[in-house]
Amino acid sequence: MAQKYEIVIVGAGPAGLSAGMYVARQRVSCLVISKDLGGQMNLIPKLENYPGTIMSSGPLLARTLENQYLSFGGDLVYDTVERVEEGDGELLVKTARSGYSAKALVVAAGKVPNSLGLDNESVYQNKGVHYCTKCDAPFYQGRTTASVGVGAYLLESGILLSRMASRVYVIFKGGRLGGDPDLIKSLQGKENVELVPNSSIKTISGNGTLQQITISDRAGEETTIHVDGLFIEMGSKINLGFVKHLVELNPKGEIKISNGGRTSHPAIFAAGDATDIPYKQIVAACGDGAAAGLSAFNYVEKLKGRPGVRADWKKQIGDTVFHY
Repeated sequence: MAQKYEIVIVGAGPAGLSAGMYVARQRVSCLVISKDLGGQMNLIPKLENYPGTIMSSGPLLARTLENQYLSFGGDLVYDTVERVEEGDGELLVKTARSGYSAKALVVAAGKVPNSLGLDNESVYQNKGVHYCTKCDAPFYQGRTTASVGVGAYLLESGILLSRMASRVYVIFKGGRLGGDPDLIKSLQGKENVELVPNSSIKTISGNGTLQQITISDRAGEETTIHVDGLFIEMGSKINLGFVKHLVELNPKGEIKISNGGRTSHPAIFAAGDATDIPYKQIVAACGDGAAAGLSAFNYVEKLKGRPGVRADWKKQIGDTVFHY
């Protein structure tokens, strides 16, 4: 028999845990289901742009958010959601090991960056190999970098790195760059950028940290380049197979949301990288997660005939007004 919760949240990244905090604080039964803790935050060894934190790391922030959520009485299980179906006035959430029911669902499943598939790629992850140029480019001021990828991902990566690194190698398989003509023109005009067409990365190596990459062209000729950092921008995979039959997706496979994380399904809300928000950053995911959590709570409260919380919800004690 399915275990009953008022709200179930899928994903324990910044969006999911923030949603959980704002739900659990309302003293309603809440469950977060995730296959891991932190999601893409685990790819961030140094975190310096999260407001209120001078220097932290992705894993540390994930653990902090988890502790905050659990302190409010929420439940957390590590499992994989396989399917969500509609039941009699509820949503049925089937996982690999169990089953749950809920009045509302928050989807914060995140995404997983595509890798190059090199044998030792994971060895240098966060040790010179990165999957988010926007996140990690500032650590390479005045250093030599390379970026490999496709389309707009590669163009944006190369342009951003050109503003910080002393040298940028932009590597791509085709004979010409693809994507927005203005971005291509901008990248081609950068004096510290060298375009490397018709090429792919064959091996990467180093001593503890990444030091060099070996590039192979179409003729099989190999060239070794010394770099401090390699940025892989091959896009990302979003796993929404468990819920895509219930919500509307955009052409990129992201969940389309409106204000408050509302989806096309009245009982399903969404936040974070699995949605069509424009900025895939931790601080944005936290804010959107909190909003989606409160929207889910309001939905459940209205089912009970209660008003829920207003968008400008506040609590007054004496002469002091506290905003939440």
